[in-house]
Amino acid sequence: MSEYYIVDMRRDSGCPYITLWRPNNAGYCWPLVWAGRYQEEAICGKPGYYWLQEGRRFLRFPVRCDLVEQIAIPPARHMVDGDAGPVIPNTPAGRRYLVRKRLRLEVTA
Repeated sequence: MSEYYIVDMRRDSGCPYITLWRPNNAGYCWPLVWAGRYQEEAICGKPGYYWLQEGRRFLRFPVRCDLVEQIAIPPARHMVDGDAGPVIPNTPAGRRYLVRKRLRLEVTA
């Protein structure tokens, strides 16, 4: 099974980097090395918890780790404790990429 980062764009207004969930649903971070890696089966079992959408705007969702890592860059100096990284730049292109690459649930009736 694949591993996912939980992208949380609710907190990204004015932030230089995209916010991710830490391990065990415990807090938020920017560096990928501090972020939790969530198993697909666990997140698919709680769709209302790991996905949040407001109208057409996606606020929280899982994205496969390898896809997130493709757009990661080192942080600007002194922006993160210990210059830990990599991070995801909070740009329109980065946000669009993450939304396109999000895990989509198959809804069955």
